[in-house]
Parts: sequence; C-alpha cells; structure tokens
Amino acid sequence: MTRPLSAPEYAPNADVECKTDEELVRGFSLALGAGGRKQRTLQIYEESIRMQSDFTDSLGLPGLAIMDRTHIRHWLTTLHQKDSKPSTVSVRYRSLSRFFNWCVEEGEREDNPMDRVDAPMIPSTIQPYYLPHDVESVVKAINLVTPHDNRDAAIIMILFYTGVRAAELCGMKLVNLNWEEGTILVTCKADKQRRVSFGNQSVQAIDRYLKISKNESDWLWIGSANKPIVISGRRMMLRRRFGAAGVKFQGAHAFRRGFAMEYLAAGGQEGDLKELGGWNDYAMVTRYAKANAGERAVLAHKKLSPGNRLDIG
Repeated sequence: MTRPLSAPEYAPNADVECKTDEELVRGFSLALGAGGRKQRTLQIYEESIRMQSDFTDSLGLPGLAIMDRTHIRHWLTTLHQKDSKPSTVSVRYRSLSRFFNWCVEEGEREDNPMDRVDAPMIPSTIQPYYLPHDVESVVKAINLVTPHDNRDAAIIMILFYTGVRAAELCGMKLVNLNWEEGTILVTCKADKQRRVSFGNQSVQAIDRYLKISKNESDWLWIGSANKPIVISGRRMMLRRRFGAAGVKFQGAHAFRRGFAMEYLAAGGQEGDLKELGGWNDYAMVTRYAKANAGERAVLAHKKLSPGNRLDIG
C-alpha cells in the first residue's frame, strides 16, 4: 500500500510527488476525525478505501492518487460478482466518493474519478421485518422477575415502538427522558439529535425496569458490571429472547423496518416518518412507502377483484 505512484500515462493526476495510499488514507481519516465523525464511521470509510487500494495493488494498477474510473468500476464489478449485498456495495461506493471529493478539495487530485461512475442499484424490496404479533410473542415469553428480564422486555418494546437504531438505543441516557411527554432525546448519526416518543406500555415497561434495577448510572440500559449495554450484547440478548419464544430472529434492524412499515400502514405520512426515523433524505422512506403501497394493493385486490363477482359455481 506504500508503493510510489508515478505512472505518466495517467496524465491528469500524474505527479512524482504523489502521496502514497497510506498517506492519503491517514490524511482523510484525520480530516473526518477533526470534523467530529464517529469512530464507527471512520472505520467504514477506511475499510472501503483500503479495499479499493488493495484490489488495484494486487493487479499492479495505479494507486489512489492517480487511478481512474475504470479501476474503480473494475473493483465494484468484482464486489457484485462475489455476491456482495447491494447495500454493502453502495456503502463502498459512497465511501470512495467522499474520499475522492476530499482529495480534490485538498489538492491531492485534479479530478474525482467517481464523477461518472454510476451508483450501484439497490433493489426496492424490503428486507424481513417484525410484525406486532412477533413482538408480542417475544415479550410475553419473558418472565419478568430479574432486572435483566424487565430491561430486555422494555428494550424490545422500545425498538419496535420507536424504530431507533442500535447505537441510538445503546446511547440513551436517563437525563434525556421526559416522563411527562413520554419521550426521550436520542443522538443519531453525525451527532444529530431528535426526540422520539414512547407509548404508555413502553413507559410502564421502562418504569418497572428502573424500579427493580435501582439504576444509579447515567445510562438508561445497563449491562454487566453496571456498564451501559453495547451493540453486541444487545444483539446476543435479542437472539436469546427470540429463540426462547420460538420466533425467528431476523436481526435487530428488523425492528426499524417493522416500525416504518406499520407506521405507514396506519396512515402515517412519509415526511413525519423521515423525521421520526432520523433519515437524512427520503430514499429509504420512499422504499418503505412503495413496499407498503404494494401490500395495500394486494389486500385491496382480495376485496375488490372483479373475479370475486364471477358466478361459476
């Protein structure tokens, strides 16, 4: 990854003083870190850029400072051929776009090779999500005896009721709870904040958990050693609770999908869903809306199809 970059045939960016891939990645990471990006975001960006660098290096192709769009397309095509998830390829694409924009801004390149590289297509189908009866079955299977029992039941209810992300749930603090409104302030991507609302049953579940746990921490959800629960611990807990209830575990993000689908099915507006879910744009909300419209159309067809009026008995 520290190979010199000096191929003259790539004239637009060829320069004997080109920085190595390692230097560029380090500079980019420092710039993002100085801008307040979270560690997980930095890891994703770095991983994507290093994967592109390692790929071209393995083929003896130019480095990041002078590679062109053909090399990027070659790598993205390889990802598709390896059956990478469309969403994963999209993350790699967006990471590279942000990186090469930074290169141009910093004068490390004269152009952004991503400018004419088409973004990967993401299917409009919605991944599996939980329905209300799934959540009910899991919660009812929990014997509410210990603090962890009550914590787990409350977490499951909150995930479905609010659709918060994993990091948002783990980062909830007691001070951000508003008991009168039944809301909590959560911190989402890029340290943006929004207020999410709990239902009466969720508020009661949190209250029971706090009373029995006698939580003296700043954090709402406490794991082992009186420390805040982490994403991996929460995932293990969910897998265990779903298994005990005999409900198929579809992943933690299935709560967020279920929240969005149920909200739209109940007549919720797309603009409100965008704000409640903390999405930066309408791309994901539009996918949920299309999927929900398709399901409504199927149900309506069962009731209104002209075939129902055929008298062929």
